[in-house]
Amino acid sequence: MALREVQTALDRVQTLEHVTGYICMTSSGVPIRTTFDEEYTKNLVTQLQPFLERIKRTTNHVGLKDVVELRLKTKKVEYLLRTDNLCTFIVLQRHEKLKNGTDE
Repeated sequence: MALREVQTALDRVQTLEHVTGYICMTSSGVPIRTTFDEEYTKNLVTQLQPFLERIKRTTNHVGLKDVVELRLKTKKVEYLLRTDNLCTFIVLQRHEKLKNGTDE
């Protein structure tokens, strides 16, 4: 995928209603593009990098080569993790509240 196509896709992701930001990083954990400040990006990458490495090893070991995205949901935020051999995308989004006030 060309860099221009990647930037277009990231810009499109950023316009989605509940998305708070994204990080695009190399497979070694070096941020390439982000919408967050440097300190927050570094902190989030540091926390998620071991988790991402474990996901890669597990999917390769089990033979789940078709896994393209993983959603990690906490009480406040949902992390969408997409990784391949070249780069990793982390998208953060807030939980969508339904009209009755419950989480979707």
